[in-house]
Amino acid sequence: MNRTSVVESIRSFREEVDPVPFVVGALVTFAFLGYTVVDTEGVAAAIDTAFVTFGEGLAWLYLGSVFVLVIAAAYLLVGRYGRVRLGEGSPEYGTLSYVAMFFSAGLSAGIVFFGPVEALLHYQTVPPLFADTVAAESSDAAVPAVAYTVFHYGISAWAGYLAIGLPVAYFAYRHDAPFRVSTALYPVLGPDRLDGVIGRTVDTLAVIATLGGIATGLGFIASQLLTGVTYRTGVTFTDAETVAVIVGITLLFTLSLVAGVRRGIRRISVFNVGIMGVLLGVALIAGPTTTVLNTAVASIGTYVTSFFEMSLFTGSGADGGAGWSAAWTVFYWSWWIAWAPFVGLFLARISKGRTIRSVVGTAFGTMTVVSALWFTVIGGTSIQLQDSGAVDVLGAVATFDDGVSGYVLFGSFPGGELWQLLFLILVTTFFLTSADSSTLAVGMLTTGGKREPSSVNRVFWGVLQGAIASVLVVIGGATALRSSVIVTGAPFAVVCLVAMGGFIRWLVRESTPAPDAEPVPPTEPETGPAADRSGATVTAEDD
Repeated sequence: MNRTSVVESIRSFREEVDPVPFVVGALVTFAFLGYTVVDTEGVAAAIDTAFVTFGEGLAWLYLGSVFVLVIAAAYLLVGRYGRVRLGEGSPEYGTLSYVAMFFSAGLSAGIVFFGPVEALLHYQTVPPLFADTVAAESSDAAVPAVAYTVFHYGISAWAGYLAIGLPVAYFAYRHDAPFRVSTALYPVLGPDRLDGVIGRTVDTLAVIATLGGIATGLGFIASQLLTGVTYRTGVTFTDAETVAVIVGITLLFTLSLVAGVRRGIRRISVFNVGIMGVLLGVALIAGPTTTVLNTAVASIGTYVTSFFEMSLFTGSGADGGAGWSAAWTVFYWSWWIAWAPFVGLFLARISKGRTIRSVVGTAFGTMTVVSALWFTVIGGTSIQLQDSGAVDVLGAVATFDDGVSGYVLFGSFPGGELWQLLFLILVTTFFLTSADSSTLAVGMLTTGGKREPSSVNRVFWGVLQGAIASVLVVIGGATALRSSVIVTGAPFAVVCLVAMGGFIRWLVRESTPAPDAEPVPPTEPETGPAADRSGATVTAEDD
């Protein structure tokens, strides 16, 4: 890059910045990093306290909010409003590219990190909801263990994303509203108050929540990457080296960043799905196939029949249940909600031209099926190998940490060196797609809704995200990562509820004729300033 290009990039960065969310988000980040350096033990203690205070105290908010959002999204899926199109024209991306980007942005960090280990940990310590019926570390524990992983990555995981993504896409593409999180509140605030105090506060909170959610994801996957290096080579990392490596890794995604959405994120996302497919096939063929498939079917059955009970289980009144719920279900729901601004904006960005039914169907159908396949096969294989005594995955986890499980699992198959290498590559490329798509979202949040933020803006936030993730890994590992996202995600549970409720109310109102009015045939949605003043008509377009 020549000097002129650098100057132009800096000028573009200065002109595009939305001062309030950018400055507040940056100050909060720097304050956290600075305070951690000054009083590391104090920050670690505060994080532990926050885990109990927010994780157990706000369990009702997280579980209740996600359950309501699932019901609302299901209503949009099966109801007449599912035919409403999010903008004119044909979809910008083909089905394969769309699904791959949707998947990589929404679940990448969690599905790679927890895929080989979560079910195994539930097998070791049975979830309280099923603890009275099955014994820990028994063959019977496999079914509820796998069922809970499918639950945590099933339809509930996508509800918060849809609550932001659907209204932002609708009002941005059909009403020319700005491409930012406050646009999700368009029906509540109206176009004239999106730049008011409430709108600016929501956008600022979105930056903070997104940074917390992204740092959690990057922290998990970065620690998994470093654990893989240690497991394979014996090289260990000091705290300072961990910070340096994780921050350094975040710079790798600049190549994808400069390439842009179509050439960067799209291609790596498709590549990720391809490697996942290969590793899934290896585990299914080389592992105890029949037993794993039987467990998978039984687990999905348990997920379906126990969905409502699992969705509303806070652990109140159960011995240890509240702590377990906070560590797992509440953590996951808070993580998905904290990611809602980031994934919701990214989802809106790539969903132009699609119908509501297409978007919700992709989330509840395709995404859930892919997640279920991964967790039932990978998680189920880990349990069966552990239960049979063929591989001591839990022993390796105790020696290293949770992130080592994937390397142990794939290393136990014929040709293990190759599969371990592929898994390491998958971890790395998923890190890149998470970091790349997240900086795109934070860039949009801090530029007033600009759909293509400058590279300088995205690099700035990328480095800060890496710094937050590395600090959390150093001061508390998985516990700190869980606690941070439970705190930062809380305000957005309310935002998601208001956004989804307002969106449905808008659709109902727009499709209901005024009293004594003559029926008006459906028309194409208006665009431009006129649409902003009058509101676009809800049309019943087919998929």
